[in-house]
Amino acid sequence: MTEPGLRQTGEATAPRSWDSATPTPLTGEARPLPGGAGFAGAAFLGQGVWRTELSPGQTLFYRVPVDWGQQLSATAELDPASGDARGYTADALDLTLYNPVRATVEDAGRGYDGTRRAAALAPVPPVDYRNRYTGIPRVKGMRFAGSYFLTVHLSAGVADDFGDGPFGLTLRVRIKGTAQDGPGYAGQSVPGNLFQVGPRERATGGELGTGSGDNAMKALAVSGIGTGTVLLAVLGVWTLTARRRAAVQMRARAQNPTA
Repeated sequence: MTEPGLRQTGEATAPRSWDSATPTPLTGEARPLPGGAGFAGAAFLGQGVWRTELSPGQTLFYRVPVDWGQQLSATAELDPASGDARGYTADALDLTLYNPVRATVEDAGRGYDGTRRAAALAPVPPVDYRNRYTGIPRVKGMRFAGSYFLTVHLSAGVADDFGDGPFGLTLRVRIKGTAQDGPGYAGQSVPGNLFQVGPRERATGGELGTGSGDNAMKALAVSGIGTGTVLLAVLGVWTLTARRRAAVQMRARAQNPTA
């Protein structure tokens, strides 16, 4: 992956201050959203409270559009184990944040004793091009806009004391701040549009954030239906025109057989 240079270079220093207070996890009714099995198949995720299931040894992948000036925070909560099983698994639940080039930004782990446990990412700054000028890894990692990735992993060792599951998982994601203009790249990234949040991603993330994730899928479906309708209309006109042309030619031949 290649990041282009800037049209105009700016101040080569990291932002002096940002809100580093630990955010309060979102509350509200959780909505179901299964995760993907890898980066390529990561499920789109916006701000909100989400529910799924996770088995020991499994990793779930989510894609989160984060634009310039926006600040991401996330918490993963594992439900209590069923039954009377007792024990303890160190580093059972792992929540990791990756940036658009899939470099690790932050990682949070938590042991599991059969009770409800949560792993929360340490605060990271808003996305800013100048974050690259610091030596702090979790700040430096937030130097691109684009698709960030959240992965949630449950250790295979959990099955030894608490069974094969699956275990209920709640993911709380907050995206704070209004999207801002980017730094002004002089060219295109490789692959293209890597360090930006496109209109489709912004719309999808916004719909998810307002609690109407289905609307984004409906919008995509409607646009697909609209495109299909236009194509059918064009084909219909073409077919009708061809039939009329053939009928005219037949009548002409009938009137003038020697033509």
